[in-house]
Amino acid sequence: MRIRFWGVRGSVPFATPRSIGHGCNTPCIEVRSARTGAVLILDAGSGIVGLGETLEQRGGPIPILLTHYHWDHIQGLPFFKPFYRRGWKPTIFAPIIGSADRAFVQTIFQSPFFPVPFDNLESRPEVALIPARDFEIGEFQIRVQPLTHPGGAFAYRIKGDHGDVVYATDHEFGDPGADRALAAFSRDAAAVILDAHFTPDELPAHKGWGHGSWKECVDIAKANRVGQLWLFHHKPGRTDEEMAEIATRAQEIFPSTSAASEGTAFDL
Repeated sequence: MRIRFWGVRGSVPFATPRSIGHGCNTPCIEVRSARTGAVLILDAGSGIVGLGETLEQRGGPIPILLTHYHWDHIQGLPFFKPFYRRGWKPTIFAPIIGSADRAFVQTIFQSPFFPVPFDNLESRPEVALIPARDFEIGEFQIRVQPLTHPGGAFAYRIKGDHGDVVYATDHEFGDPGADRALAAFSRDAAAVILDAHFTPDELPAHKGWGHGSWKECVDIAKANRVGQLWLFHHKPGRTDEEMAEIATRAQEIFPSTSAASEGTAFDL
């Protein structure tokens, strides 16, 4: 399968001239089957807008799998072009976290937040609520792991013919049980995409914010025989120079580390 990053920033789609190299859009990842061309979209931050442009003429089923409901992971949904074209059969798979309801997704289309009501979309998506257990979306076999994040979030492990990819954004390390569970969940994966929003020096001032540091990410990758680590959910405005320094320091501990950049793709 091929994985492509369409949005790699956290919190807000903000960039400066010194940070635009890694991209400014919030989380969205495309997973595409090498055998059939089937697509699975992970999260619907502002990065999904660019992805939607490439899918506009394709038609057919299009699954969007959300990790949680914070704004940076859903803000691109109302601007996803396939919703406004006939011939699509989109489904939004929404995690059952707390009092999760289909209205969590539908509300962002309603007035006063957006001018086009959910029921007026040309290809209105079905909203399917998913519990924290293994499931399948078409040919994609997916495992689930709850994360430590305000309000909750899910990590996903997607089975591939030549290795699995783990997507675990929005996790705060520090709960021993949750951290051990994530380590086991990530073990022997061909690629792991982890939340590295903060630097180790920034963490103490952001306790409870629900994010990790690059150092915690490389430690878990090194200890669990991960093939490739992708640092993800970058702090808004973090410069390309700073990102390069973070990647270099991370590679000194775990050489197979990269800082995710918008537009980058890799194959498993």
